[in-house]
Amino acid sequence: MIVGSDLARARLVSRSVDVISTHQSPSGAYPACPTFSAYRGYAWLRDGAFIAEGMSRAGEVQGVTAFHEWCAEVIGAREGQVESLVRRAAEGESVSPAEMLPTRFTLEGGDGTDEWWDHQLDGYGTWLWALAEHTTRHGAAVRGAERAVKVAATYLSWFWDQPCYDWWEEHVDQRHVSTLGAIHAGLRSAIGTGLLDEAEAKAAAEAVEGITALVEAEGVAQGGHLRKWLGSDEVDASLLSCVYPFVSTPPTTRSAKTRG
Repeated sequence: MIVGSDLARARLVSRSVDVISTHQSPSGAYPACPTFSAYRGYAWLRDGAFIAEGMSRAGEVQGVTAFHEWCAEVIGAREGQVESLVRRAAEGESVSPAEMLPTRFTLEGGDGTDEWWDHQLDGYGTWLWALAEHTTRHGAAVRGAERAVKVAATYLSWFWDQPCYDWWEEHVDQRHVSTLGAIHAGLRSAIGTGLLDEAEAKAAAEAVEGITALVEAEGVAQGGHLRKWLGSDEVDASLLSCVYPFVSTPPTTRSAKTRG
């Protein structure tokens, strides 16, 4: 029997699922907002991935699978761009933030035509994590996932240590701990899918180890809390994601080090 707060919670969940399902694009994308002019017609990987995770937990398998298939198509279509970026980086050429993969996409999967703060690595890590969570939870088959996982993992394995915008599209010149946490979780998830070949999995594992070492060395303030970006003593709400749901920084480990 559902009573009181349980009933209110059930109604909230039901209404939330209905609103999200109603506004999901036929392409599978979850729009950032159906009415606000700056967001209308666009979808973000990070925002959409968190929406998808909530819907997946609510049992909305078909809609969430459609979202992940949209992401897979969007990311897989940029395989050539990633290959070019990697080739240039391997040859020692610098790559500007403006040349990196987009932060947001049109609902049809294209690049936006208006100017935006367009270099955020965390979205690609968040998508890899959410994809693995959904497919593990429901055994769902996502068309195009193999190609897209390889593209996203390669992109992050090469460029994880680059400065980029944070969750709030600020401080493009910094390396943000919440971004590193999302990449850490995404690459761990990509390795766990078994879709990466030996070289790709090795590169992803090395990136995960690099992130762990970097955050331990420069991402933790003297008092024991995580830093907003490397070298800063500022904190930020986005850091909570490193503990949950990404579990990139277990709270028990951090507490033990603080006590020590």
